[in-house]
Amino acid sequence: MRIGVDTGNGSPDEGGGFTFTRAVVDAIMAYSSSHVFIIWDGLQHVKRGRIELIKRVVDRVNAGRLIRSGVRVLRSAWPAFAAGDVSSAVSPIEKFINYFDIDLFWFLHPVHPTVSVPYLTTVWDLQHRRQPFFPEVSITGWTWEARELSYRSNLPQAARVITGTEAGKNEIIAFYGVSPDNISVVPMPVMQVELSEDDGDRKAIKAKYGLKKEYLLYPAQFWPHKNHVNLLHALYLLKKNTGLELDLMLTGSDRGNLTHVRETIAALGLTSQVHIPGFVPNADLAGLYREALCLTFASFFGPDNIPPLEAFFLGCPVTAARVPGSEEQLEGAAVLFNPADPADIAQAILAVHDDAGLRSELIRRGREVVATRSPRAYVEQICRILDDFEPIRRCWGRHYSHL
Repeated sequence: MRIGVDTGNGSPDEGGGFTFTRAVVDAIMAYSSSHVFIIWDGLQHVKRGRIELIKRVVDRVNAGRLIRSGVRVLRSAWPAFAAGDVSSAVSPIEKFINYFDIDLFWFLHPVHPTVSVPYLTTVWDLQHRRQPFFPEVSITGWTWEARELSYRSNLPQAARVITGTEAGKNEIIAFYGVSPDNISVVPMPVMQVELSEDDGDRKAIKAKYGLKKEYLLYPAQFWPHKNHVNLLHALYLLKKNTGLELDLMLTGSDRGNLTHVRETIAALGLTSQVHIPGFVPNADLAGLYREALCLTFASFFGPDNIPPLEAFFLGCPVTAARVPGSEEQLEGAAVLFNPADPADIAQAILAVHDDAGLRSELIRRGREVVATRSPRAYVEQICRILDDFEPIRRCWGRHYSHL
């Protein structure tokens, strides 16, 4: 089949969604399949009332059209699209479908329109249903109503809904009544970041970011649900009750909550311990993982989260919030805590700090998870879903219309 792949319009500073789509696109590029994948990142921009599509997802591909391992990547403005006015009744994505005779669309992200061909859609979480009180899923940004409008339309109509855990599958069934047969559980892939093994390079990362003692790492955008505040309270309790003063490295872009986080840091007297460098390059982030005491992933949202998987790959012990699906995703390779209880967070951190054997065991288990969760393995599982659907899709042509 001819598979359109929509990666969205993400950028590196948008966090996990961009990391996921980049890794999957790279795996598609390297994977040989009977299906032809045609990759598109959507409407890049509208200029002077004309539609212009620019591909920028896979930088190493030359301008124009390239076929490599059954993959076509669009990087130039195609006349068939550029000729259309923005107000045209035919949407850009339908022009793409028609121009390339797409049989099925694979959306790597949950935000997309319904289309005229069967499609796979990806669900990372449905936390606006589980925890609608967080402002970022209710009243700001993508509002609760807008999320509902999208999911209510997209999920029941999808040929297959892709999610990472059985917990996620159960939520899709409960919230939107999707047939279990139309939901496929494909575990989130581990992002395999390259990093120098040179000890000098590894140690230099601490000096670069002013880290003079053992530190915890939490790479997360500054959304309320990321739960920086309860983590800060845990850091305070460690200092107050045990005398343990750890640094805390908080990387990521501000999504509206950074001022509140900084105010909490000051109120708890943690200014000298907490480092907030903003967005950091991937190579630096990988080095920070490798040198950290542990990852403290405190987010209230789940079940599909990327940083714990990155930590597994880079040999960093993991402590993480116990949320629905976390035990399934992390497969016993993390010390879990109640994200609403600073004392429990502190206890998990202390356990990892005080027990070298536990740290080694967490690293070992994390590597076992990595062995089965490569982006290539993810694409292989999607291709099996496509193989199973192909006999169904061949039953009608591209230009079918009801008479």
